[in-house]
Amino acid sequence: MKKCKGCGIELQHKEREGVGYVADMNQDYCQRCFRLLHYGDTTHFKTNYVTNEKIIRIFQKYSNELFVLIIDVLDVFCLKDDDLLEMFKDYNVLLLINKTDILPENVSDVKINKILTRILFDLNKKYPNIKAAVMTNKYERAFNDQFYLILSEMKAKRVVFCGWANAGKSSLINKLLHSDSLTASMYPGTTLEEIQIDYKDYQFIDTPGLVDVNNYATYLNLEKYRLSKIDRTIKPQVFQLNDPQSYFYDGLLRVDVIPEEKSSITFYINNQNKIHRTRYDHADDYYQQHYCEFVLRIKPLGISEYDIDGKQMFIIKGLGMFKVNGKCRIRVHSLNKVRIFESEVDI
Repeated sequence: MKKCKGCGIELQHKEREGVGYVADMNQDYCQRCFRLLHYGDTTHFKTNYVTNEKIIRIFQKYSNELFVLIIDVLDVFCLKDDDLLEMFKDYNVLLLINKTDILPENVSDVKINKILTRILFDLNKKYPNIKAAVMTNKYERAFNDQFYLILSEMKAKRVVFCGWANAGKSSLINKLLHSDSLTASMYPGTTLEEIQIDYKDYQFIDTPGLVDVNNYATYLNLEKYRLSKIDRTIKPQVFQLNDPQSYFYDGLLRVDVIPEEKSSITFYINNQNKIHRTRYDHADDYYQQHYCEFVLRIKPLGISEYDIDGKQMFIIKGLGMFKVNGKCRIRVHSLNKVRIFESEVDI
């Protein structure tokens, strides 16, 4: 049984439109991975996630090995209220924080480390089996050296890479191997089966990404996902207000702010998207009139209400974050399948 070196799926040459198709069984990459790697072609790409049940069965095969659990930095801010760590409570885990370079430029590395260290210290009280490393891949050589040093200290030779879909597992392994052999893309669900890679004295196991039901990305098609994904350093969008205002992030998100005093709201989202502000008493009409013009048409939206007195950060996984400062009431209209996380973090 020959498997694709890019995504791990079993290769086959009988069903042209099926997964794992190759014209010649001597090829190492399926048609989907080959076109994605060489042409960025997503024609054969579908967001059909591997089920969590199947992925957990893969984990159980390696229960005695070291698990490198890769977390997107924005997900760390709501990790204590998420259910991810519960899946790994019986494993030996190195928690690796990825994509710290997307945080705004005015948030220094010192502040990032301070914030993340505090979060991880609190989490370790509940999950003593989890060791954490705050690492950035901005400096690839230093990152690789530090990572292999950690593996040496933990006496790990077999390493399972895991995490939510599109956390950056395959990209990270490629960096560690100084290779691009694994199929890596900006889209979730790229890896379809486990892939074993022997490198020097190590064996790395890449696994499919877990499905996160609290992430907008789980419910978006490829085009909508591409437009909402944050893949560059965030440029905050800040708004001051004295009177009730409503803020729209296309058709995905609406936030109403009813202030009792001067307040502000800051959005941390994909830089290509601009927040639209309108008066609160015009918001319903605006939404009805312009709904068909929104690039991202997702429904239904549910409404959550919060009373704010001071500062409060909200995480909406798959979209980004927003921070409210002041004394006010807010109403958040968001995809009702996705949980809104309140975070104690203030960046």
